[in-house]
Amino acid sequence: MATQTFELVSPFLSIYAPSRTFSGNSSLLKGQTDNALVTGELLSYDANYGVTRTLPANFNNGDAADANSVPGFVYFSETGRGDIITGGKVPVLQFGPYEADTMVFQRAANGALLAGDDNSALSTSHIGATVGVVAVRNPIKFALNTEAAGAAHNSHYVVAGLGIIDAAQAAAGCFVAGRISRITGTGANMKVRILFGIN
Repeated sequence: MATQTFELVSPFLSIYAPSRTFSGNSSLLKGQTDNALVTGELLSYDANYGVTRTLPANFNNGDAADANSVPGFVYFSETGRGDIITGGKVPVLQFGPYEADTMVFQRAANGALLAGDDNSALSTSHIGATVGVVAVRNPIKFALNTEAAGAAHNSHYVVAGLGIIDAAQAAAGCFVAGRISRITGTGANMKVRILFGIN
């Protein structure tokens, strides 16, 4: 069974999920591609109101440039949808507030989830912390990414996910996606419950 990287807690029918044209590399829509889109990653609008993967240049370690200033919307694909590949349109959750459990979060090369300094382990002390859109290791293929924490990354096995942003990053204009409301699981199987749409 495939790993569920994103699970809604809020009722699906209460959330509007329009499909947007994916304007990035079309190969990312194919599941067998190394760095394919991952359910739960955050996509940004382009000038034509399509969506694309927009990554900061570095992994998040507290610098303002390590989190996106443009809004990000969750790519949400129900199992069995074939129209994504054939039509090139992807459904995004663009209205909140809503709650969801996600694995698309800042993590170390061993899979452990990390706090905003890219060194400390994520713990229950971080419940209530503000999260923004940062570059994260692919939640399924994290072990294949060799980039150092806090350093510049290449685009291999890296997706646009969530990470804790501090007050200075928020003040510098980094987009606030929501707040952490719960942390479940252990090790590489940890999931973070996010209340999206809350500053």
